[in-house]
Amino acid sequence: MFGVSKKARTQAPKAAAPRIFVPFRAIGYVTNEVPFNIQARGQAYFLTTCVGTTFHIYDVAKMNLQFVGAHTSHPITALAALGDLTFVACGSDVVSYRRAKEVSRFTCGEDERLSIASLEIFGQHIISICSDNSVKLNDHTTGELYTTIDFDSSFTVTTLIHPSTYLNKILIGSNQGTMQIWNIRTSTMVYAFKSFNSPITCFTQTPVVDVIAVGLLDGSIVIHNIRTDATIMTLRQEGKVTAVTFRTDDQHVMASANMYGDIALWDLDRQKILHVMKGAHDGSIPSIQFLNGQPILMSSGADNAVKQWIFDSLDGLPRLLKSRSGHHQPPTHIKYYGEDGHFILSAGRDRSLLNLKIDELKLPLVTTLAASPAKEKEWDNILTAHWNEPGVRSWNYQRKALGAHIMSPRDGSATKTVAVSSCGNFGFVGSASGGIDMFNMQSGLFRRSYEEDGHKKSVTGLQSDRLNRTLISGSLDGLLKLWDIKTGKCEHTMEMPSPITHLLLFTENNHLAVICDDLCIRIVDVENRRVVREFWGHSNRITDMTFSPDGHWLVSASLDATIRTWDLPTGHMVDIFRCESIATSLSFSPTGDYLATAHVDNVGIFLWANRMQFTTVSLRSITEDDVIRVALPTSSTLEDETEAENMFTTNEEVLALEPTIETPEQLTEQMITLSLLPKSKWQTLLNLDVIKSRNKPKEAPKAPEKAPFFLSTLPGVEPKFVATKKDEERSMEDSKMIRMSMLQPETVFMTLLKRGHTSSGSSSEKDYSDFFDHLKTLNPSAVDFELRSMSLDNDLAEPRYFLEAIECLLQQKRDFELAEAYLNLFLKIHGDVLVANPEAGLDDEEESESEDEDSEMESDADSDEEEERKQRKANKKLLKVKVNAVKVGPLSVSMRLRRLVNEHQREWKRLEELFQSTLCLIEFMRTKA
Repeated sequence: MFGVSKKARTQAPKAAAPRIFVPFRAIGYVTNEVPFNIQARGQAYFLTTCVGTTFHIYDVAKMNLQFVGAHTSHPITALAALGDLTFVACGSDVVSYRRAKEVSRFTCGEDERLSIASLEIFGQHIISICSDNSVKLNDHTTGELYTTIDFDSSFTVTTLIHPSTYLNKILIGSNQGTMQIWNIRTSTMVYAFKSFNSPITCFTQTPVVDVIAVGLLDGSIVIHNIRTDATIMTLRQEGKVTAVTFRTDDQHVMASANMYGDIALWDLDRQKILHVMKGAHDGSIPSIQFLNGQPILMSSGADNAVKQWIFDSLDGLPRLLKSRSGHHQPPTHIKYYGEDGHFILSAGRDRSLLNLKIDELKLPLVTTLAASPAKEKEWDNILTAHWNEPGVRSWNYQRKALGAHIMSPRDGSATKTVAVSSCGNFGFVGSASGGIDMFNMQSGLFRRSYEEDGHKKSVTGLQSDRLNRTLISGSLDGLLKLWDIKTGKCEHTMEMPSPITHLLLFTENNHLAVICDDLCIRIVDVENRRVVREFWGHSNRITDMTFSPDGHWLVSASLDATIRTWDLPTGHMVDIFRCESIATSLSFSPTGDYLATAHVDNVGIFLWANRMQFTTVSLRSITEDDVIRVALPTSSTLEDETEAENMFTTNEEVLALEPTIETPEQLTEQMITLSLLPKSKWQTLLNLDVIKSRNKPKEAPKAPEKAPFFLSTLPGVEPKFVATKKDEERSMEDSKMIRMSMLQPETVFMTLLKRGHTSSGSSSEKDYSDFFDHLKTLNPSAVDFELRSMSLDNDLAEPRYFLEAIECLLQQKRDFELAEAYLNLFLKIHGDVLVANPEAGLDDEEESESEDEDSEMESDADSDEEEERKQRKANKKLLKVKVNAVKVGPLSVSMRLRRLVNEHQREWKRLEELFQSTLCLIEFMRTKA
């Protein structure tokens, strides 16, 4: 038994990173409005897309993410690729990467406001269009500026292209609708074209040399021969032309994209439109491209999606082959699905779920969702409620499709919350008027209403327990009700101090977290039906919360932009950090590795690593003063090892500066204290003889192999070489005779034991601390060896010293189990010696005094009385020996030790009975409550 002392808390520095959760990665980001780049490497194609301040490289064949670029200081505005190198423009800098690792960097200007709109590979050089209306040519390996072409306000550069077979020539388009051909080597203009009367938005090289497709702002697509300056054809689509591409598989088809997310397919032979892919993307399409020699069209949109379209039908119309996408509006609800933590369900403002656009299905915004994986392979297992709509939609996770059932509340009001039972058989719907209905998930049929003593206001939370016995509901009327699922009757009602906005049940221990309008989170013990914890601290409305998988933590987020972690056993806040934007939803992974968060104005889902999984974290209570501001995770993990090391080192320094907790060796002298040694340490001592018998070798040791034939050996079990005469002479000269009788070896064990015996004080006050500290470091075999090596000379002095040390330890009531184990082993080894020598331990001091008295008497006595005095002396000495043997002999010491052990055992039994009675009393009080 041991205790913990509390010390005054010292001031610790603020950490530079959260104590428990650190930024790990952002998922759900695929692309944005920056055009992608496709590069062919042999038979494989690789797609590079921009994601804010980083870039992604995908394998086109499987759409798998291959590399994630490093985080840049400014948003990326343009991309280009050459071989293994990827070039990105961020701010006024052009940075080159090889396999997502930075290789080189150069700047296009000193002005911080300068930005780069486009990049074009030109041999060993790279051409950039800058915001100062200039075109710069730099060596991409050294960054050396080769030339700069400046334009005046009459020609505003918008795009450029290097026409095929045109040596050192580039074609530049302008916002005024004119084009110019420049010799980049001599920095001279070769030719100027007439205006198309509309700003030029894009250029594309056709499969025919000298022919360029020009996209205009008014929706016109001009096929122009730049060698003859003649227009071959002009086509017109709806909206601004953002990208143009041509098929190269012997099909004369052109595809064009506009700002509304539509893709138009054109028959160039008949100069007519073939098909319009309406709503191919939810937003502007910055780039499209046909794969070389394949009927596959790649498209990317500002809706955070990349899609592959294949032309394999008889009518020549495309179908969606593959896609990779995320939300294009911020997600509002996220939830880990399954037990392995590999999948997350998310619903967003773009009205999408399971990669299906509810916008196409004409369904309103998803307000809440619930799921259960129990019956995912048999029927629908997901329910969603929608904005101002009474019907609840079912979804099938296995098919990734909308289900066949619509479950509407019986009172006809809008649905506010949903829940799915843990068995997956029933769905619960809470309405705005306070009604609660249960439906069958397989058939979608109504089963029961919970109307008896129901809620008067909108139901805001529904939770069912693990055994499907109790349904818990919360409402804006401030009432928390527990319903019997089978009968539909209300079993218990609890009133909260303010309206309830959200419920969350941890089914392992039936702890219910309740969010109220007074900015407090209350933990309700459903079994005992009372509030056991209250967490205060948020300064604005709480948006969401989640339990850790073990139920020890509750993580909450609110409109004050903070994410807080509460420790349920202690009731303290153990972590707090402030994000750049408000977190709207939280979910803890089932494995406890990550915390997933969704934030306003961010279309991705952010993962935070749980540091408790791989390092030691202090869980001391913290206050509002410890809050820190943390940047959201990016698509790339921490590439800079120094940055990562500093992040974790800072936390370790904080741990080092925190106050240490001292554990006293003994709370009070009246309590029996156990040692902190492992249980196997002293249990092995009790069974050491059994262990030794088991470890005996089964076979006799074999003699080693014979020595070489030319070395003569002596006969015997162990081979010994015959010494030569020179060796014998040398050994006789160097040898020194040592008599073993002169040696008295003494181990550290015996030295410390004798030092404790000679220390001042009575037997219970002597200091044996060094001896027992050394004894605790010895393994069981070493302890057995030391006890067996004790000398029995000097009237069993060494055994008496050891018994005295054990008696001192028992009187101090410390290390009780070790003292018993050591005494048990000692009596097994020397018990028979103690019983056979009860006369050992004679008090030498009293004997010497008696001898002095007798000698004085002998000197004064007459010779005739000498024989009588000798007889009396012998009788007296014998009497003293017997008395002293009973008084201080080893046998009497062992008897006293036995009495002490029995007293301690009775005390220990009394403590156990007291503990059991306390538990019974607590259980009785809990039942009465």
